[in-house]
Amino acid sequence: MQDQKEGDFKERSTPENDIESTSEVLQSERYLPRYSDGVHVFMAEWDEEGVFVYQAYNDDIADWAVEHQKFGGPVFKPFRMTWFKPSFAWVLYRSGYASKHNQTRILKIKLPHAAIAALLTQCKCRHGGGGSFGRVQWDPARDLLSSQDDKGKEPRKLLRLRAIQIGVKGKLSEQYVNSVVQIQDVTALATLVGSAHQVKSKADRKAAIEHILPQLPEERPYLPPCTHEVLRVLRMMPSTDFEPEEPQGPEDQHRSLKAVNRRQSDG
Repeated sequence: MQDQKEGDFKERSTPENDIESTSEVLQSERYLPRYSDGVHVFMAEWDEEGVFVYQAYNDDIADWAVEHQKFGGPVFKPFRMTWFKPSFAWVLYRSGYASKHNQTRILKIKLPHAAIAALLTQCKCRHGGGGSFGRVQWDPARDLLSSQDDKGKEPRKLLRLRAIQIGVKGKLSEQYVNSVVQIQDVTALATLVGSAHQVKSKADRKAAIEHILPQLPEERPYLPPCTHEVLRVLRMMPSTDFEPEEPQGPEDQHRSLKAVNRRQSDG
């Protein structure tokens, strides 16, 4: 196998079904691109058609959305502030594994690449409120494969990594709602992960997670097809004079991601 240059994206192989090794890889600097401080990686499940995000809702909204494959219905408010998360572990943390009030159903939502790029182009990168219809936040990532402690109340916090949260309201929330192309109810999987995290014995907990591992989403680095200026504003690309070819699709996203990291390493 040809050696990779330092600075390229590197993902170490791990023994099959080795949960502890997988968690270590997720936290390792070698797993993610070598960006400068303050620049983060958008991790998500995605394919050629689009990218998947998650939201937690109550039964009424979720039932209507799954049946009609779009958001709406008598209790849904399309203009309210709403947050969606590409990280499955993060929505499990936020919803308490689908146990909190009005968050008892977890929906997996697919957006076209162009749609999420259009939304992100209108977002600002900051915490707190005010001034914008769209907001991006980078919060400590969560580990889908392990719990914070032996009580299993929440997915383990990964302090060295950040997960993106995207909040929209008003006209941008309506734009998000109209962009959805697929909605899937994954509440049962959320419950399975929660049950696995709550197993008391370390060996039994590891076995429980291994059992559901094939059902878990494969989240990998994703570079939205936005302009480089937007990616810099949202802290997904370093502020340099390097201008790779504008990404157009999944393969271009990977090439651009590697090129940026190679530049960081050489510099």
